Amino acid sequence: MTIKRTSCFILTVLMLSVLSGCLFKQDLKIDRIDGDIACEFRLGKDSDVSKMKVVTDAVFDKDEFIKLFNLCESYYTHRINVLFDNKHITFSANEQPQEFIDSEISVKVVGDGVDERRDGVTVFDYDSKLYCFVMYIRQKGNSERNDCYYVELPQEVYDYWHPIFEKVRSDDKAYKERYYGSFTIDRTYAHDKEYFAECNIYDNGTVRVDVYDRHHKLMSVISPRSKGDFRGVCWERDNYNLWIQFAGSGCTCYSYDGKSWVQNNEAVKPAYITEAKEGVENPVQNDWQEWEGF
Repeated sequence: MTIKRTSCFILTVLMLSVLSGCLFKQDLKIDRIDGDIACEFRLGKDSDVSKMKVVTDAVFDKDEFIKLFNLCESYYTHRINVLFDNKHITFSANEQPQEFIDSEISVKVVGDGVDERRDGVTVFDYDSKLYCFVMYIRQKGNSERNDCYYVELPQEVYDYWHPIFEKVRSDDKAYKERYYGSFTIDRTYAHDKEYFAECNIYDNGTVRVDVYDRHHKLMSVISPRSKGDFRGVCWERDNYNLWIQFAGSGCTCYSYDGKSWVQNNEAVKPAYITEAKEGVENPVQNDWQEWEGF
């Protein structure tokens, strides 16, 4: 019975693969990149579509990028093989470890000789290994749940790229501390990681702050403000007080009342929370434009 079920599963997957074209999809490979290139990095969940470019002087070799790109593309093109490879990991889409999600990094090249359709690759630098995403598989009988498959890249690829990624993260942290102080426009977690806040930009030029619990349940919505006034959010170190900085009006605290976050005008901002810088030299607004337009 077990053998029969396994055979049926394999046959089903193969049929779906043929129908989707993944067995016969032509590899989108890069043979070479002519001319000079500029290197771009983005960090965190959905980094390839929704994050700011990291301010860094980290660089990489064109041939190493081509190697990484072609390797990831090959895994994706022949992703059916991942099901039978012992070097993959699988997570439910809604149950991926947060450390894994946060380890996402997008690598991009820009230059005259670069094809815009194939100029970037996204990987996960997690637990001393490097992974690339290869596919979703929807669980039978559960339309709400997808399993995410990631394949481990070779050790020598990790050995080359990990030091570069470490520098990118370090430069990103230093840059944000310099200009944003304690505040951020990225996803940020409370001290015990039970809750996190996200800043969302809308087409009408407003920013809304949403607070979720660790199961990604929406707990609170903090009213939209103009992105021109918004400077970021910051949690206190040992409680669920969430501070939001606005240009002109300073910082406002929102405290957890057991159900949602409500404005707390009596709260006193701790001295360790430093405010984002103001002034024409401050690149905060340019970053918002970069983030929104990417």
